[in-house]
Amino acid sequence: EDHLKVIDLQASTTIDLAIGDKLPHLGTIVDHVMQQNAVQIIDDLDAIRQNEKNEKLFINNDLKACLLAPLTSRGQVNGVLALYAKDSSKFHEIPETVEGITNIISFAVEESRLSAAVSKRNQELVTIKQIGSALASSTFDMKQVLKYTMDMIRTLMNVEAGSLSLVKDNELEFAVAFELDMTQLQKIKLKLGQGISGAVATRGEAIIENDPPASSHFDPVIDEITGFRTRSVLCVPMISQGKVIGVIEVLNKQEGDFSAGDKDILQSIATSVSIAMENARLYEKTVSMAEQERGIRGMFQKFVPKEIIDKIIHGSAVNKEFVDELKTITLLNIDIRGFSELARKIGPQKSVALLNYFFSVMGGIVFKHSGIVDKYLGDGFLALFGAPVSTAMDAENAVSAALEMQESIPAINEDYAQELLDAPVNIGVSIYTGEVVVGNIGFDMKMDYTVIGDSVNNVFKLQKFTKPLPDSIVIAESTCRAAQTPLEIRELDHTLNGMKIYELLGRKKNS
Repeated sequence: EDHLKVIDLQASTTIDLAIGDKLPHLGTIVDHVMQQNAVQIIDDLDAIRQNEKNEKLFINNDLKACLLAPLTSRGQVNGVLALYAKDSSKFHEIPETVEGITNIISFAVEESRLSAAVSKRNQELVTIKQIGSALASSTFDMKQVLKYTMDMIRTLMNVEAGSLSLVKDNELEFAVAFELDMTQLQKIKLKLGQGISGAVATRGEAIIENDPPASSHFDPVIDEITGFRTRSVLCVPMISQGKVIGVIEVLNKQEGDFSAGDKDILQSIATSVSIAMENARLYEKTVSMAEQERGIRGMFQKFVPKEIIDKIIHGSAVNKEFVDELKTITLLNIDIRGFSELARKIGPQKSVALLNYFFSVMGGIVFKHSGIVDKYLGDGFLALFGAPVSTAMDAENAVSAALEMQESIPAINEDYAQELLDAPVNIGVSIYTGEVVVGNIGFDMKMDYTVIGDSVNNVFKLQKFTKPLPDSIVIAESTCRAAQTPLEIRELDHTLNGMKIYELLGRKKNS
């Protein structure tokens, strides 16, 4: 950055400086000290007055001498300690003392930064969990969901204002906002492509602008109508079933610029809101459990990696059919045990909310470990690791995903303790590595990127061996061989087509 911020100050006389002031340092003597990473004593400040960039160093006419010492942490200069006096005689006597002081200050500053970062991250995770739980349980009251979401964003993002807009008839309409006049906003309809939010809605990608007037996307019309002054913008798309259904935009971060971390947090929230909105839309049309299942399947199309979308779009662009491939991949099937009985106990609305939350957690784990969700199967799904892009880590990634799924079950049961009563969620996970045919299969009106072959049948056959073992993971010998790390396994008294099968207990610890 081109400014230093005054974080602490001690003075026995009146000076032209205050805590919180930002001082430009590029091209100054301070910049030189930071680049050289060495203490410098200035015996007479008047001697450097000819460089007007040093003007901020003159904080009192009686203080003629200055000692500048870099604050270094992990080999990087992060700031400067400045000492002032009427003359420099004392400074020449204390170089070792100054070095000790700067080491202590550097350590304290770094510790404070790390502590603040950890605290902020913890708060972000807590808030995101609260939003996810609220959305899962309030799926069908969309006005309340959107209002609650924006309230949590205001707390979490530390911004001056924000809004959520929905796509309707190729235009963006403001649905909810904070610190902005909704009576004015409701008069505004942005065309897709107009302004930053319109560009996000068109492209389906987030935009960060920390200098909006310099952006080709910025449209001042909203500021002109509302009287608000936009200084920085972060806008992310809300995507459902592969289509942008709206955008969330936050304005004027209170401290610093919007970062990639801010974008990831807001995008996570937008994804949760998109899922909740899709649930509400589907619930209005739902008259059977089959339609509810299609809704859940549609919600989690967001877990298809970019590589697949790019590959399919590229094939369409050149009017070529998607080429089928025979390849070795690892398949993972997860299933909720006894869900039909559980659904009868807790009713359809709570069943849908529970499934939404369950698939959100488990689908997120699959995506995290480079897999895709291929088929939704009522109360479970089939995930693929190695399609369309295969790596040596496919089996390893599937194992990692399965173990993380297993570890997540207690948290799901805790979050839904009241709804589940004495019937907690239990799962079975099966993993099989083998050859399949993968491709875009279907017809013009309905095409799915999916897999077919004996290996698909085999991963489902493995499921029956998980039934006597609640929350267990059963894997084929082929997966054990393909895994990159030693696994802690227990051989079962069964085989599958002559292949040994095992219960996965974890990874072997280094001895």
